[in-house]
Amino acid sequence: MTSRNNDSKTFFSQWGPFAIICGFFFASSIILLIDAPSKSGFPGFAAFFQRGDGYFLLIPAGAGILFWLLFSWRIRFEPHYAVIYYCTVFPVRIDYAEVTGMSFRGRQPKYPDAPAAVFFQLGSGKIKSWDLSLFSGPVSMAVKQELECRIPLREMPKTALKLPDIQKWTDHVLRPSRTEKTLFAIFAIITFLIGFCDMAEQLAWDRHVRNWDKADGIILKNTTKQVGKGKSRKTVADVEYRYTYKGRKYTGTRIVYDSSTFPALKVGTHRKVIVNPENPQDCAVMFWYRGHWRLIRWSRCAFCYLLSIILFGVFIRMSIVKKITVPDALKNYIASFPPERFYTALQMEQPAAVLSNVELHCPMEYRQDHRYGILRQHDSKVGYIAFGALFLAAVTASIFVPLCWLLVALIGFVVYSLYAPRMAVFDFQEKKFYMCRRFRPESAGKMKSVSFTEVEHLSCSSLSSMNRSGVIGLFAVKNDGSCIPICRISVKRLALLFDLLPELAEKMGHLPITYF
Repeated sequence: MTSRNNDSKTFFSQWGPFAIICGFFFASSIILLIDAPSKSGFPGFAAFFQRGDGYFLLIPAGAGILFWLLFSWRIRFEPHYAVIYYCTVFPVRIDYAEVTGMSFRGRQPKYPDAPAAVFFQLGSGKIKSWDLSLFSGPVSMAVKQELECRIPLREMPKTALKLPDIQKWTDHVLRPSRTEKTLFAIFAIITFLIGFCDMAEQLAWDRHVRNWDKADGIILKNTTKQVGKGKSRKTVADVEYRYTYKGRKYTGTRIVYDSSTFPALKVGTHRKVIVNPENPQDCAVMFWYRGHWRLIRWSRCAFCYLLSIILFGVFIRMSIVKKITVPDALKNYIASFPPERFYTALQMEQPAAVLSNVELHCPMEYRQDHRYGILRQHDSKVGYIAFGALFLAAVTASIFVPLCWLLVALIGFVVYSLYAPRMAVFDFQEKKFYMCRRFRPESAGKMKSVSFTEVEHLSCSSLSSMNRSGVIGLFAVKNDGSCIPICRISVKRLALLFDLLPELAEKMGHLPITYF
């Protein structure tokens, strides 16, 4: 697709129409909830949901806001800038004139030329990214062509190219995305408000119990009934009573009770009925809370408050970012390559969709006078003991229950994965590396390997735009642009990767290092 730079275009995600419909249901449900209290006879929000009458409103409201937030994405191209709207309220703006580097990452399964993400390197050193995974393959390819047309990086003079600041890149990958932090804050506020409203409703009901008038009533019917459908069916009390208030007779069905005292009442039993003086038909037979019921009636509020505190804690933890200083050895090594070499390498690579199972927890190990360098997955002795005990228990149980052999096989697979973790082994003498579970030098000739001469450069990729937030991937990029995952590392241990990179890249043949 070709486009003039003065044209304005908008691309919608493939879930856009579905998200709009969900947003409509969400808005409709909110309107119903706001309008409900104005209706006569509305029992109050707590009682409304306790009786089950209001549960149907939670389904479209919850599903609507969830899908509307997750799937309503769009990209808007303007003459001088482009904006992608995540969740309709988190825009990421890219000014064409500020972009000094651009890289397309990942591939759509059915469309190899359609990228799953795009990264922008700005002249200030800052990195911005777009996630295109929710856009269809043709739309992703159209977005790619629009970007290449509006940001002609290949025509930029070499003197204008600058190496991106790796310290700013580090600060970027350490900082959680604004979308994640905002969502945690929103859910924390929502759960707090739910708990607060429930508590306020409970306190308001207690106030009604104390302030409403009381009238003599008699039980006319006291049975039980089934409500709900399928597995959600439950047994509730079905009660009818008659009471006299200011000379007039009324009947009612609402009750608030302690399960230890109801429905033990017999028909004909006299009971006090609390009556709303402003609306005598608004009434209830009240059984005062006692025993553990006091704790149970506040359990929902406590759960909401606890969940809210946890979410707020995660939000605060994400907001406090501990910076890592890039060592001078890595800075000097990167600066030894010209900027055009960096961007040429960046444009050719096509990172793997799946990361290596090797997670870097400790520095590289060396064997046989530094001939072999090993990046080993972290071993857990506690995991060995726990899964070993489960495996023995499952084997014992399988003697009596034949179907337990499936459990034995599953636990055995987990134990094997722990006992034989994956590793990346570099043979600096033979100039090649292996990805394996167990490495024995005498059997290295039979293992699949990749020669250092096939590797064009090393790539460090921040995977936050590919749903792997907080993880850095180290890839070996071959001459044809294909990538081999070497290891992954959490941003908390990023210093280990910085210490490893200059030495590893030098030993593999003075390879360039890209980071995006």
